[in-house]
Amino acid sequence: MLAGVTLLQFMEKVPDRVAAEHVVHHLGWKYALDLELTYGGFHPTVLVYFRDRLEEKGEERVIFDGVLELLIELGLVKRRGKQRLDSTHVLGYVKQMSWLECAQRTLGLALEALESVVPGAERPGFWERLWACYVEGELDWRLSEAESKERYWQCGQDMGELLRWATQKSPELGELHALKLLQRVFEEQFEMVEGRLQPRLRRVKGAVQNPYDPDAHFADKGSKKWVGYKVHVVESVDPTEPAKVKGEAGEHFITEIITTEAAQDEMSGLAEALNRQERHHGIKPEAIYTDAGYVTERTLTEAEQNGIELLGPTRPDPHPGPYNTDAFSVDIENKQAVCPQGNVSTQWSRIRDSYQGTEYYRIEWAGQCDSCVIQRQCTRSRNGRRLLVLGLRHDLVEKRRRQMKEADFSKKMHPRNGIEGTLSELVRGHQLRRTKYRGMKRVRLSHYLMGAACNVKRYVNLMAFQMSRAALQAA
Repeated sequence: MLAGVTLLQFMEKVPDRVAAEHVVHHLGWKYALDLELTYGGFHPTVLVYFRDRLEEKGEERVIFDGVLELLIELGLVKRRGKQRLDSTHVLGYVKQMSWLECAQRTLGLALEALESVVPGAERPGFWERLWACYVEGELDWRLSEAESKERYWQCGQDMGELLRWATQKSPELGELHALKLLQRVFEEQFEMVEGRLQPRLRRVKGAVQNPYDPDAHFADKGSKKWVGYKVHVVESVDPTEPAKVKGEAGEHFITEIITTEAAQDEMSGLAEALNRQERHHGIKPEAIYTDAGYVTERTLTEAEQNGIELLGPTRPDPHPGPYNTDAFSVDIENKQAVCPQGNVSTQWSRIRDSYQGTEYYRIEWAGQCDSCVIQRQCTRSRNGRRLLVLGLRHDLVEKRRRQMKEADFSKKMHPRNGIEGTLSELVRGHQLRRTKYRGMKRVRLSHYLMGAACNVKRYVNLMAFQMSRAALQAA
């Protein structure tokens, strides 16, 4: 019953207290949940404990899976159909903090956690000073730049001092979540330079932005910056179906929702989405429509190996000008390349970079570049010789870029456009844009519940549309 109440709660976007009241007074909810009219209900906190249990047992997707399995049984979702995929950003339920504020708040949380486990007589001599500054005190926003730097450095000193005392006091103290978080923030924001503690010049990737939700990370996509998460949404699509008119229900349903760190790339989201679909439901699509963020040499190679057609544009060559990689004719099979001036490569090397864990081809033309009339336009290297670096399956990227120039390529990509409407539906209809929860597990749970609610709404709308159309035809 609680699973049904939670699903209805996310369908109608009501808080726990209102959901508990609807179970008692709303006849539609009673009918949907198959409850007696005299059912007295339960306390709203029961829903909180239910979500806690789902999170603790790792069953965040159990309701979503149940709805999706029903759709598969009804034939509305095919295990070997076609799909479309896109991602969007999710704002965390915390504000973005400065380095100083993040460090001070983290230190304050650590002191509060230690207060409950360390008796007053066993606390260090600097305890009262730290408590007054970081727990009872507030950050003064009127500090000058010099004063802020001095306060930040002092905060780093205090963090290090508290961590050293806790380590010497008892190893068990270091296992406290607040102390682990303090150690993490300390290492992310400070470093030892010539025996002196100094703030890091650049914040490391995946650093804590707010101690109240360490899983909410910062991401920068040029014109878009946020602190929170990223979500990838996959839904079924049938390109052979005629375009729907306004008011006509569609037959596409969400088959997977992947919640990741904000800065994680699209390639990892694609691989994880395909893996989870196959593992949980045996879904292995024939083709999947995506945008340019998902179509790279790596994803094209993996799709070919798995027998999946990855449909979408690939990114153009990052180097502008008439003499970028696209201007060269490359034959991977025969290991030969021809430059824009018609010169054949003289050296073809396969390089294995153990540090980066990558492999690539390096192609050279040696002395042929010395007398080339377009040498200055073709390369900026000091020796004046062009060097071409390509992936092992550059032929797949080259093939896709040729397809992108075909007249009907844009028309073939039309089935992908519908995913934008799905994202808009989740944002506007289910409040996907800003999460109300903290922590990756709880945010992931909420996204799966949104996906389940969206699928149920679509199924109900489809049934209502088919019934009304049948009634009109009968009349």
